[in-house]
Amino acid sequence: MTLQDATPALELGSRELGLGGAALVLAGLALTPLCVAFARRFSPKVPVFFARWRFMHALVVALILMLAMQGAPALVGLVLDPERVPAGLRALLGSALGLGATCAVIFWMAARLDPDGVSCLGLRAQGSVRASWVAVACYVIVLPGLLGLMPLWAWIFQACGGEFHEQQIANDIAELSGQWRIYAALLAIFLLPFFEEVIFRGFLQPLLVQNLGDRGGVFATSLAFAMLHGESALVPVLGLALLLGSLKLRTQRLSACYAVHALHNAIAYGMLSLSDGA
Repeated sequence: MTLQDATPALELGSRELGLGGAALVLAGLALTPLCVAFARRFSPKVPVFFARWRFMHALVVALILMLAMQGAPALVGLVLDPERVPAGLRALLGSALGLGATCAVIFWMAARLDPDGVSCLGLRAQGSVRASWVAVACYVIVLPGLLGLMPLWAWIFQACGGEFHEQQIANDIAELSGQWRIYAALLAIFLLPFFEEVIFRGFLQPLLVQNLGDRGGVFATSLAFAMLHGESALVPVLGLALLLGSLKLRTQRLSACYAVHALHNAIAYGMLSLSDGA
């Protein structure tokens, strides 16, 4: 789960915010060469990992993900009392359960197919701290462009006749308060990004990279990731996913993209909290 929209849809679709978003995106694009140079300077390129799984395994994981994301929320609804646990937290717990179950299958596959076990997914301690701080620095450099994508895309999307919808999870979180919001923050910032990075950048991307090449593999993975977040957040999530995929490709460490994903969700969560006066 990647949080994006943190302001009302009417505002996001306005011409003024759209033009402001365009300016931020242009600023982000202008800073991209600096981001690339920084990554090359402080993070030597690591040989690309050769995935031992095949598209058949990816299909199995996709089916399990689809079933888990359908069944997990229903299971959470049966276990937790709707009158005591808010809908927003139950939705997050359902997502965590579904993504976690899918990750468990991926860990099992990796342990059976690769001599390095789950480490082959990018879960290596050596070099992880360096990869993380380099990744966060790169994210900060291009952050203006990433922040500008949401208002720009909302404006373009509505101008083309699309009906913009806020992410349901953002609406659910906005209704939380007190301890429930703290629990939601822990899930949205720390746990869910890890599960998503294991599935997409740890498992899927290496397979696509070795079949489609570096750029093709990163783009295909990013597009698949963005499409799962809905058309209203398609382009903003795609922009973030391209950065995450590039960082994973450069460092071959899952800690790099996880650190950025978690930080991005934390910023969006903070903006969401401020926007509704929490």
